[in-house]
This record gives sequence, C-alpha cells and structure tokens, in this order.
Amino acid sequence: MKNFTTQLPDDIIDCFGKKLNCIEDFVNFGCVCKSWYKSFQRTKKIHTPFSPMLMLVYHPDRQNIQSFFTFNSEKKYLHLPLPQALIQGKRCLGSQFGWLVTVSLDFQIHLLNPLSHVQIPLPLLSTFPLENSVVMELEDLRWVFVFKYVLSSSPSIESQELGSCVVMAIYSEYKRLAFAKPGDEAWICIESPHVGYEDAIYFNGKFYAITMEGVLVICEVDKDSPKTIDFASPPEYDAGDNNKFYLVEMSGNLLLVERIILEIDSDSEHNFHYWTLSLQVFKFDFQTRSWKGLLDIGDNALFIGNNNSFALSTSKHTRFARNSIYFTDDHLETYPNYRFCDMGYYDLTKESDEEEETTDEDETVEEAGDEDETVEEARDEDETVEEARDEDETVEEARDEDETVEEARDEDETVEETRDEDETVEETKEKETRNEDVAMDAEEKTTGEYATKDMENVDPYKFNDTGCTFSRPLFIMPSF
Repeated sequence: MKNFTTQLPDDIIDCFGKKLNCIEDFVNFGCVCKSWYKSFQRTKKIHTPFSPMLMLVYHPDRQNIQSFFTFNSEKKYLHLPLPQALIQGKRCLGSQFGWLVTVSLDFQIHLLNPLSHVQIPLPLLSTFPLENSVVMELEDLRWVFVFKYVLSSSPSIESQELGSCVVMAIYSEYKRLAFAKPGDEAWICIESPHVGYEDAIYFNGKFYAITMEGVLVICEVDKDSPKTIDFASPPEYDAGDNNKFYLVEMSGNLLLVERIILEIDSDSEHNFHYWTLSLQVFKFDFQTRSWKGLLDIGDNALFIGNNNSFALSTSKHTRFARNSIYFTDDHLETYPNYRFCDMGYYDLTKESDEEEETTDEDETVEEAGDEDETVEEARDEDETVEEARDEDETVEEARDEDETVEEARDEDETVEETRDEDETVEETKEKETRNEDVAMDAEEKTTGEYATKDMENVDPYKFNDTGCTFSRPLFIMPSF
C-alpha cells in the first residue's frame, strides 16, 4: 500500500508547509518524500518570514551541525545540518536576507546561506584597495580587516540576478568603504573625505553610511568614480568616544541607534571588555535633513550587533518585547581572546519613563518659582503701605525702624548663607548619587538585568569556541 502522503494534491501539501511556523519543522517537512520536497521548494520563497535566531559558536566536534538559539518557548536550541566544509575554519559575519559572509585563511570570501547551503563567491580579501595599511598576520587580517558587509538585495541563483546585488564593505583599520558585486574580480574603493565609518544601509534605492562622528553620507556607487556626498550632520548632543552607531530601517523610516558604551580596563589584559550602558534612537527627517530623538518605537524591536541591523514587528513576532533593542557583541578588538560577551536587551520604555519624570520635575520646579515670585510681589506691596504710615511718625522712630530693618536684613543674609551651604551640600550629594547610579547601571548590565529571560538563558559559549569560526553569537533572519 502506498503512503497516503504521496497521493495528496499539491495545493494541500503546500498548505501544510505554509502553516509551519518553526524553521526546524519546515526543514523536516521537505524531507518526508519527493512530493513534499517539491512543495518545500515551491513554498520556501513565499513562506511567512520566520523569527530571528541567534547563530551560536560552531563546535568542530559537532561536525556538519550548526546550532541556533530560537527564542521559541517550546524548543530553545535548534540544530540544523550544515556541511563542515562551508563554515569550519572561516570567519563569519552577519548579513541580510538570511545570508552570512565567510572569510577563509586563503582570503576567499563567500556569501553563504546556512539553511539552503548555497555559496556565492565574492572578490578575494587581497583585492581590497590598500593604502597606508599596517602589516598584519594572515590570521589577524582575517579577523579584523573587514568590519561589516551590507547587501543591497538578496542574491537569487534561480533568477540569475546576481549582478543586481551590491555588497558594501567597511574595511581596514581606517574603516573605509568599498563595494563589489558577485562575479567582480576586485573590490572598488569609494572615495570619501571621511574615515571611521561605523555602519551602512541600503535604503530607498541608495547606500547610506554613518561615520563615528555621526555624519551621514550618501554613497554613489553607480558613478564612474564612486564617492560619498555629505548628507546630514550628527544629532545635536555630545557623543562619547567609544559609542557606536547603527543604521536601521523601520516601517519605511531611517533610524539611527546610538550604543552608549563603557570601557572596562581591568588589571588583567584578558579581562578588558566593554559594557553597553544604554541605547538611544533617532529618526531622520528628510525634509530638514536632521535627526530627532525617538523615545518610543511602538510595536517594534530592533536588532543590532555583529550583523546587519534590522527591525521587526512585535505584533507579528510576539516572542519579542515591544519598544526594545536586542544587541550582540561586535567589539572586534576583543576577538577572539576575551571571554566576556556584551550581549543583552534594552527596554526603551524605561528610558521614556525617566524622560517623563524629568519633565514633570522641571514643571514642578517652574511652578514653585512662579509661586515664589507672587509672594515676593506681595511683600513689596506690604512694604509700600508700611512706608506710607511711617511718614507721620517722628524721625527717631524712623531711625529705630531703620535699625530694626537693618537687623532683619542681617538675619536674612545669614539665613540665605545657610541656604547656600545647604544647596552646595545637596548638589554634592546629587552628583555622588548620579555617579553611583552610572556604576550600578554598568554592573547591572553585566548581570543581565536589562535582558529578557530568553537573552539571560543564552550561553554564548554553550559550545566550546576552540577552533571555531566566530567567537560571538550573531542574529540571523532565516531565509531560503
């Protein structure tokens, strides 16, 4: 007797596949039989987007298996097949549309889809334009020479549209910009008066990039002489020296996320690391070409770190908290020798509540000031009436009153001096309290206070990183 599953109509089988929300179930769905595999191939491109996963450190003892943290309430860890030859011994960076970028010791660079196992070659690492670059060992060059890759679109093998995908790279110790397409022989430098680029994004048909000073530029990659054009000034605030910037698209808007970082220089060299103290968000106004602070991102969550930044709707992906930012460790200078992992979750609602409390306090102080002015005016009127009555009194009485007033003034000055001393003591206490709060925030961050239960449960070193391809987890949006 034939298996009944092979006799089902194609549209019924397709319906089964479309209803599967777990990425592992969907992959297994395609392994049932030939007819279901064909359905898997038909539906994988049109399937409702799966939720983001954390791609964990690869362990060489688990050959041909890659582990992920799924944020799923039923099954936290997911182990999917991934041929060892595609990933072992290579450095991995997160990219967009479900793709990774791998860099091997022989300088080969590939786009890799860890689910479909498709590889697409990019120009060699050695073809990047080198200018006044320091000499590095091959291993160091693989780890830190390129900081980030950004795709303009998902490369499509089936439609032969590889040439339409442009890959932007931030490279070298100066963090310059270069780009290439699959099939190119070398990376092309983008001329710019700036160095120190932090992030880039493909938004509304153009590449934008942000410098470490917060200058936003447009990258003209379709010109004979590719270059950047300054487009907007930094947000109006004082940025810290170690802070990082991320560009994110959310609901058709361009956002800038600033990651406020504290550098921890421990006595031990191997304990040097960073703490993420807080994050703040800005929304870009294209009419005024300026950034505006954004305290609430609504039913959305942002994902930043060792991957291309992205946003998703928490009403569709209910496992994630609204108005929040999830972040992973992307401090490349601490790779791969340092065990601390600056990873967690930040609730923007807390930032918004603190801002409202500050505003309420300011309004209360302003009202108190108005009341003081009213009392002062009443006192002035009383003094005027008193002076009119004193005109009928003798000169001696006037002198006595003057002496009395003088004594009162002396007493007032004494009281005022006492108040000034009290205010000085109060300001000193407030300053000490603020410093203690900053230190406490930093300490709490390392213990995961701001992390959701999911992020607290993630062990970034669940699988020993000896001989691994990368030393920190990275976010990936599953895609075929």
